[in-house]
Amino acid sequence: MRATERIRAAAAYTRELISGEYLTCVCCRAELFSDDYFCKRCLESLPFNAGYVCEKCGRRIPEDYPVCMECKANMPEFDAARSVFVYEGETVGLIKKLKTGGKHVAEALAAYMLPLLARFASADFLAYVPMTPSAEKRRGYNQSRLLAEELSARSGIPVADGMLVKTRETSAQKDLNARERAKNLNGSFRVHERALCRGKKIVLVDDVLTSGATADAVARALLRAGAQKVYVLTAASVPMRAADGDGK
Repeated sequence: MRATERIRAAAAYTRELISGEYLTCVCCRAELFSDDYFCKRCLESLPFNAGYVCEKCGRRIPEDYPVCMECKANMPEFDAARSVFVYEGETVGLIKKLKTGGKHVAEALAAYMLPLLARFASADFLAYVPMTPSAEKRRGYNQSRLLAEELSARSGIPVADGMLVKTRETSAQKDLNARERAKNLNGSFRVHERALCRGKKIVLVDDVLTSGATADAVARALLRAGAQKVYVLTAASVPMRAADGDGK
């Protein structure tokens, strides 16, 4: 069974266990006649990140290399990152929906992220990328936290709620180069409970990994607080050749 088929089967089985509600496709809202989150047409259109990936950042790469050129030039602080989907096509709409009121999308994405979480089975807990209180108030919720909570419910790995704090608002990352992104995020994340972090293996959960700047800044804070390992799990990632998105 191919990797994408295993992910689909695991997601369908998870939904069968936890949901008895009237089912519609998360993408197009068509009625479903299976236990999946997506209709057949939408599922076939989703770009799974199932080809060659960088062993470090987990983004799609065009050829089979151990690490991508960007990681080779500037190795991330986190130990490894993985994502289920490539951030293009239908996935872009799903992430936008998640960020603009579609909280239910987190359930579907987490179901597909769950098989990848098994790569980090030794994790002590899940963390999520924090927002400033004002930013979270504007959106009404933190989508990364929703994903972490959904993953926790499925895996039994606890969420370290409130351990990470974003100390200040930062400028939008999409118009910045790699050096500017790192400078923009420098010192913007803090570990609130260092004792909880010390010696632990942590999976950082987020919606999208673009350049890896945000994940790297959070990982740096966790490692400086004494974390043993920091892994990153996202719903989607921007492929190496097009890493010019929102700077996550």
